Amino acid sequence: MLRNEIEAQDDKTANVLAFVEKVKRYTEIKELTPAIVNEFIDYIMVSKKQVIDDKTVYPIDIYYNGVGIITAPSAEEYEEMFF
Repeated sequence: MLRNEIEAQDDKTANVLAFVEKVKRYTEIKELTPAIVNEFIDYIMVSKKQVIDDKTVYPIDIYYNGVGIITAPSAEEYEEMFF
């Protein structure tokens, strides 16, 4: 069981490294083309509409190829990282 978990972790690491290599090729994207979207995004899940502060929003989750969802840090987490 432990070997399976180690192999799964190694696979995840390889997927992240491959994703980072893709990202390095596109450091200055001037136009988002279908080819770029297809290379990076596995699928997008759109949730039910919600009303927040009298505005209708549709939360989305973007699943990236090889790495899944990438959660962006909150404003507070950014502050902690850089200040």
